[in-house]
Formats: sequence, structure tokens, C-alpha cells
Amino acid sequence: MAYAVVRTDKMFGTDVRSGLVSAKYMGAGSSATAIENGNVIKLDSLVSGEREIYKAVTPAANDALKDIVLVASPEVMYDERKHNLDEFINEAGKIVRGYYLHENDIFSVTKDALVGTSDPAVGDIVELAAGTKLNVASEATSSSTQVGKIIEVADAGKYTYYAIQVD
Repeated sequence: MAYAVVRTDKMFGTDVRSGLVSAKYMGAGSSATAIENGNVIKLDSLVSGEREIYKAVTPAANDALKDIVLVASPEVMYDERKHNLDEFINEAGKIVRGYYLHENDIFSVTKDALVGTSDPAVGDIVELAAGTKLNVASEATSSSTQVGKIIEVADAGKYTYYAIQVD
């Protein structure tokens, strides 16, 4: 199975550490759940007994953008048979790296991180969906929080990346 791949092209958290957050993804409840890079999560509260690790849950389509982070952990694979970025997933119970979304940030994801239209194109709207994948639509949905727009579709080796600029 291929998983989503993410690039943090021009993200605030790349150079400024306060733009990063550590979190444990708990899905829709209280059990640890695996999550792909390039997906989004909603920060809930600090994990009991921790100062810097947040409990993260599945976002709703209308959540505030300030509570949403992009999952982009370093792709460290301990299984020596795995060599490709699309073979990496953040395991259940492990701490993930999240990037707060700031206006004019640019990040890129592969199609595996997107839902909605089957052929995303430059100018399409990217918004939250009821889940961890970002929704792509030709027009904004009134009940969803807009994240940004696709500004480029680029082939880079075996991956096609959809560059998203945050509004």
C-alpha cells in the first residue's frame, strides 16, 4: 500500500521551532492510531503528564484552522526492506511532528493525502474534510474551513506533488 508523501516547501516551522508541535494521534477516540504524513490533525489538549506533547484527534470539516496541524514527521524506517517515502507511516502510539499552518505557507503532498476531485488542478480550493485527508474542490464549500489553493502540480521523479499555499 502506498502512503501519502509530504514536502514542507516553505513552512514557517521549517526555520522557526515555535511553528512545530509534537502530538500523539488518537483518531476519533482515545486509542492510538497510525497516520500518514501529509494528513492533518486537530490538537486537543496536552497529554496527561507531558509539557510539550499534545493529544491530536480527527478534524471536523468546520474546525478552526488555528487548531489544525500538518503531519510531517521525518521518514525513518526501521524495516530494511523499505526504501521509498510512500512506504512510511507514523505508527500508532508514536509521537508525530506537526506544522502549524500560517498564511502564505507552502507545502506539497501526493494525491494519497487528498480526497474530493479525482484530478486536482492549479486553482482548486483545498479545505478541511471530516477526516485527516484534505478535500479538493473547484469551489469552496460553505460548511468547510478553507486551507488554501493548489498553486502548482509538479512531477518529481516517481511522485506527483500538489503544492498548496495556505490562505
